[in-house]
Amino acid sequence: MKIKLLGELGLIERIKNKVKPYQKGVVRGIGDDAAVLEYDKNNYLLFTTDSLVEGVHFSVKYSKPWQIGMKAIEQNVSDIAAMGGLPKYAAVSLALPNNIDVKFIDGLYRGINKKCKKYGISVVGGNITRSKKISVSVAMTGIAEKKYLALRSGAKKGDLIFCSGDVGKSAAGLGLLKHNKKGKSAKKHLEPSSRLELAGKLVKIGVNSMIDVSDGVASEARHICNESNVGAVIYADKIPISKNTIIDAKKLNKNALDFALYGGEDFELVFTAGKNKISRLKKLDVSAIGKIVGREQGVKLAMGNKKTELKMGFEHFQNKK
Repeated sequence: MKIKLLGELGLIERIKNKVKPYQKGVVRGIGDDAAVLEYDKNNYLLFTTDSLVEGVHFSVKYSKPWQIGMKAIEQNVSDIAAMGGLPKYAAVSLALPNNIDVKFIDGLYRGINKKCKKYGISVVGGNITRSKKISVSVAMTGIAEKKYLALRSGAKKGDLIFCSGDVGKSAAGLGLLKHNKKGKSAKKHLEPSSRLELAGKLVKIGVNSMIDVSDGVASEARHICNESNVGAVIYADKIPISKNTIIDAKKLNKNALDFALYGGEDFELVFTAGKNKISRLKKLDVSAIGKIVGREQGVKLAMGNKKTELKMGFEHFQNKK
């Protein structure tokens, strides 16, 4: 069987079924934004990793080296944020063509250092190897207070589903860059920001589940439903999409809603919380976009009076960026 038939999620599930924990203290392994490990009486250790690969996640035609470096850190910080934690240490591994100019590496680390300074992260190691294309991989650890840990698996029937900020901007920006068009969304793709500070506020208010938006709202909603054994209804007209994203989507003859649902790399947060949290959540940069229902009702997208099955967002091995 070819992995393109499995898709990214199917491959992850296959790997998950083949690995076993050989150390005590694994609270949460494969299946969340970060692994959760025992640390001390009050805290968990978080461990995540992510990669940026040339031709898949960026192109040197429109991404500056320092932008690639910043994004490599931000996407890992976003994973830590989605778990309700704070980032601490990182290891950066590079795969590089042997004819690359050293100025590229200097620029890359300028971006890495800028974001590490912002979040108080120490780069403590990594690896370098030769490759035909550029790849930047970051492994990151963080700390989460046990009482504030957020997982994908805590959604409850009756919860409301929320989304932070606005979504679809990164996918719209990528479209602009690929087609040599100008628009404000381009910078959102090149220089995304995680929602670490907001995540810290959310876990203190009390969320039942949370995930970062790396593959589109549709995928993230499905991840929460799969891990929590529930269903969901997402209301299309409630999904927060900025005017700039709508304008830029029109330049590409695309629907901004599709970018929000099936794009990705916005690094916003999708989370669920009980209705008793609404008054406190209204003070934050979040929007209610749906509700959690029984698993038997599936995961639906509501547009007007019509409900359809919510498709998946971006999947490696099945989608082409």
